[in-house]
Amino acid sequence: MSQPAIRPSVYKVGFITPPGWFDISPTEFLRIAPDNTIVMQTTMRPHTFGYSVDEFLAAEPELTACAHSLSAAGADVTAQFGYPFSLVHGWEKAQQVQRSIESATGTPLVMMGVEVVHALRHLKCQSIAVASTYYSDKMAKMLTEYLTTAGLNISQSENWQSQGIARGKDSDVFIGEGELDPMDWETPVHAVEKAVRAVSQNAPDADCILVTGGGMRLLHIAERLEKEVEKPIVAGDLALYWGILRRLGIKEGVKGQGKLLANLV
Repeated sequence: MSQPAIRPSVYKVGFITPPGWFDISPTEFLRIAPDNTIVMQTTMRPHTFGYSVDEFLAAEPELTACAHSLSAAGADVTAQFGYPFSLVHGWEKAQQVQRSIESATGTPLVMMGVEVVHALRHLKCQSIAVASTYYSDKMAKMLTEYLTTAGLNISQSENWQSQGIARGKDSDVFIGEGELDPMDWETPVHAVEKAVRAVSQNAPDADCILVTGGGMRLLHIAERLEKEVEKPIVAGDLALYWGILRRLGIKEGVKGQGKLLANLV
């Protein structure tokens, strides 16, 4: 007779946070994680990090150092927050970066920008409408090219500027000021909801909606919005937590947080 699986005494998850940004992912993840889960967080060090494309491209050594630190502390899985650390490399190179860091540390790594693609494939999304929220036109275009190269079909892409939610500013990466500033830790829920409704209406044939960037938290509003627009929603936080749970071997889906987290296998 087969023996029952031995449940780990504790799941240990390490989070890598972008520089100079207050990331609530570790505490948010604990709300949906197994009870025997503990988290640790390390912040990328360059306090002068300006969130430019060139700086994202040069971030791999710092990401590796952070992953090494968390791995040495005993993390079972490390999770990297933020799309652009993947997007700027393109799909193929982003996967290489992920594999390189995993090889160097010996610990599974979930990169938000890579995991989003796996999440969309898992839901078998055939036509995707993208609400790219605070991404500039340049970053939104880079995102579309990244997803297309990964073999996904993007039917519509709209950012806050094109939707009339926020004005553009002198940045080639992010837009949004005041309460819409992406460097704020608190998600402007009303702006996210408006963006999702608009892109869904403008792409009626899309069967899935992707929300970027990572600072837009969908965890506690995804299921409600999915019922409203009648389409599954994938977002950075949802994909990151989905990837962590799967690498921990969790098979029972999370209820009440949208279709993706309900389907871990």
